[in-house]
Amino acid sequence: MEKRKSAKVIAAGMIGNALEYYDFNLFVFLTPVISPLFFPSEDKIASILVALGTYAIGYFMRPLGAIAFGYIGDIYGRRRALTLSIILMAIPTFLMGLLPSYEDVGIFAPIALICLRLLQGFCTGGEYNGAGIFTIENVDQKRAGFAGGMITSSSAIGCLMGSTIASLCLLEIMPSWAWRIAFLLGIVVGFVGVYLRSRIPDVYFTKVLNEKKQHLSFPLFEVIKNNPSAIFCTIGISAFSGIMYNISMTYVSIFLTVFQKWTPSEALSVMSFGILAYIILAPLGGWISDKFGGKNVMIMGALATLLGIYPFLSLLSSNSIVSVIIAQLILVALAAWFQGPMNLFMATLFTPETRYSGLAFSYCVGMAIFGGTTTMFATFLANWTNNPITPAYYVMFGAIMGLISVVQACRKSGNRISPEFTPVLNSSHNFA
Repeated sequence: MEKRKSAKVIAAGMIGNALEYYDFNLFVFLTPVISPLFFPSEDKIASILVALGTYAIGYFMRPLGAIAFGYIGDIYGRRRALTLSIILMAIPTFLMGLLPSYEDVGIFAPIALICLRLLQGFCTGGEYNGAGIFTIENVDQKRAGFAGGMITSSSAIGCLMGSTIASLCLLEIMPSWAWRIAFLLGIVVGFVGVYLRSRIPDVYFTKVLNEKKQHLSFPLFEVIKNNPSAIFCTIGISAFSGIMYNISMTYVSIFLTVFQKWTPSEALSVMSFGILAYIILAPLGGWISDKFGGKNVMIMGALATLLGIYPFLSLLSSNSIVSVIIAQLILVALAAWFQGPMNLFMATLFTPETRYSGLAFSYCVGMAIFGGTTTMFATFLANWTNNPITPAYYVMFGAIMGLISVVQACRKSGNRISPEFTPVLNSSHNFA
């Protein structure tokens, strides 16, 4: 019975998160087509960089969304925040599919696109961490690492949905406006997500936190005052996570299209294969952390990335499709190694009363500064140095930051799930 209940919670968290990440990441998969329509330029690289800058803008809105949805999640319930976020995400995604191009309305086209992207970023601010918190709090604690890994995997499922739909829309047999269909589907995604989330009770919040909400004024202020080390460590962890996520999930398709002259559909097909591997590997990383500890798994993942990213990334420049696929698989494996245990690890750093606000805000700050700019910065570095391997040094910097943050977090917290976590989750689980 308990396993069936946990499975339903995990499924609801995964499906809602996957649908929202389909909406959010669709933009970057269609960048080669969108960039000349909304940001026309004689220089193709310049046009793509501007479009990727618009993609990055969405990340900079995420901390504001994290503040808003974190407050709702800590005061009024996790499920309410998650349901609201997916409703609001569907609207700008749908509207993107209806936007006129620069040729039709001039400067108003890119301005409108940027505004919609800002709203998307705002809504995503409370989604991934909220889904992870909701799931971890409401499942058997002995499987919490695996459950957190499944939520991480669901983000990649959303990416896979986006890359698959985008690759179909970009086939040569499709009309030039077919890319709009992918965005218009966002409204369907919203309705499905709301339906699923409305049917799962927020047991942990109801039993543990609901009676305490009158004692809180503004949860984020409290965590900043009382637990600043958790904020800085989470920012460092999310920075490395965002760098690896975007290198392995989005930069690869841009690299193959722009620098290797692959067709967009071919590049997205290869990347979709890698994303499929990530979907399997992220829960495996979470499961291993349940057995051996999240700290150990994440430290080893960061070290493996630090030592291996340069030679592995160089394989993308090969003319062999087999080498490119191997490179893609290795990149997603490195990302999953660190990110599989990450949801549970970060959740242990915050008290339940401030967990949604503190974790979501800290994570989104790291993603905004480092993660969201990764694809744009990596493309710029590769073009500026005329060396497609240069972005490896940026990944190394991120790996060092992630490694230091994990070690420091363990020193500050003792790395145990806080006692308040156990009224619904039955046993004390040493996560170190």
